[in-house]
Amino acid sequence: GFDLRAAALAARRVQLAANGAGEAAATGEVAEIRQEQRALSADRNRALDQLDAGPERVVPGAVRFLAHALVVPAVDSADRERYDATIEELAVRIAVAWERERGAEVQDVSKPPLARVAGLPDWPGFDLLATQRGGAVRNIEVKGRSGRGAIEVEPNEWKQAAHLEDRYWLYVVFNCATPTPKLLRVRNPFAKLLARSRSSESYTISAASLLEAAETTEEGRNLL
Repeated sequence: GFDLRAAALAARRVQLAANGAGEAAATGEVAEIRQEQRALSADRNRALDQLDAGPERVVPGAVRFLAHALVVPAVDSADRERYDATIEELAVRIAVAWERERGAEVQDVSKPPLARVAGLPDWPGFDLLATQRGGAVRNIEVKGRSGRGAIEVEPNEWKQAAHLEDRYWLYVVFNCATPTPKLLRVRNPFAKLLARSRSSESYTISAASLLEAAETTEEGRNLL
């Protein structure tokens, strides 16, 4: 329930940013959303504290059967897919804003039609093509997480990271479902992360490894 509400708030912030949140009403709504995100985080922490304290309240006594229940995973994964898509969209917006703030021209090539416009194959193995002021090009793969956790790198992304080397960047945005997202940037992830982590055709890279390899970490709250 906390995750679903956090996803809804993050989606609304993305919508306001896309529509241009410069108007007073929109700006006020963004402030209200941030406040609710902070309150939601506090409520979640309180609920977790109550769960953690539960065992301390358990004492020996008579056992009385009340009911039983069978808990199984949800059959419909639509909610989870929408939640993941919202997180990824927010992460891409933060990465784009970070690059443009530093004078880069950024093209979104994450989908086949957008990649073809940029003269690339349908699935180029990265999400953003950023041209710096000096002419240098960055091929940027973006990953987003609602909190802080491991990421997965697909085979096509791995191949491009190996081929492009220093031109390939991995941008990971943690805490997307909070008021304070954090951007990590890893240059040449194949050399720093993937080459050491291969266990199959795909890769799972831990949050600790990302933090260790990142050149910088940036607060993303001011980029939304």
